[in-house]
Amino acid sequence: MNPECRLCYVDLVESVGSVESLEPSMSLRRAFNLVALTAAATVLSAGPWAATFSPGATSGVQMPTDPAEAMAAFEGDVEKWGNGPVSYLFLREELEEWKELETDEERGEFIRWFWDRRDDDLRDHQHPFREGFYTRVATANQRFSGFPRGWRSDRGRVWIIFGRPDNLRTDFATELEIWSYRTYGGILRSSSVMGEMQVAFIRVRVATWKINGGIGPGAWPFYLLNAFDIVNQALIENPSLQRGQ
Repeated sequence: MNPECRLCYVDLVESVGSVESLEPSMSLRRAFNLVALTAAATVLSAGPWAATFSPGATSGVQMPTDPAEAMAAFEGDVEKWGNGPVSYLFLREELEEWKELETDEERGEFIRWFWDRRDDDLRDHQHPFREGFYTRVATANQRFSGFPRGWRSDRGRVWIIFGRPDNLRTDFATELEIWSYRTYGGILRSSSVMGEMQVAFIRVRVATWKINGGIGPGAWPFYLLNAFDIVNQALIENPSLQRGQ
C-alpha cells in the first residue's frame, strides 16, 4: 500500500472512536466509503480523469444568499440546472448521461434520481444532503464578493465541495490565503493532523482570489481534482438506484 494512503487509512480508523459529524446529513457509511476511496486515489490519473471532471459551468448569474432561495433558483429551471453549482458534484458518468437528455421531463427525472442517489434515507421525502448543499452555495455567495463571485469563484467551489475549512490564515507577504482541512467534504472529522490537507489561494487583484498550486494562478492542482472526485464518489449512498425507480 502506498505510504501516504496507509497513513490516511490509519488516521481515519484510529479516529473512528472520536468521529464528529459536521452535518447531520452525512452518514457513517460515507465515512467508510471515504476510507476505501482514499486508498483508491493512487490509481487515479491526473490525465483523462482530471480532463473529464466537470469544471463547474460559469454561465449562471444568480447569487442567492438564502438557502431556500438558492434551492428554488437553481432547481426551478431544469434545462439550466446542470450549469449551476450542482455541476461541482457530477460524477463523470452522471455528466455524460445528463448531456444526452433531450426533454424537460427526462431532466426532471434525472434531477430526482441525482439527489436520491445521495439521500441516506429514501423512506421519507426529505433531502438533508440537498438542503446542506444549497446552504453551502448560499454561504459561498455571501462570503466571496470578488470576480467571479460566490459559487462561481475558486474559493466558492472548494467551499461547496469540502465545506468550511478547519483553519484559515492569510499570509499578507505572499498574498496567499491558506485553508486547512482535517475534514473531507463534511464526511468525517479526524482528531489528528496526519491527514491534513491545505488548499492555497492567491490574490491576483483586489478582492479576487484564484486557486494556487498548479502550473499557475487559476490552474487546479491534480491532487485537489482527485480529492474532489474522492469526496463526490463517497457521497453516493445508493449506487444501484436506477432512474425512475
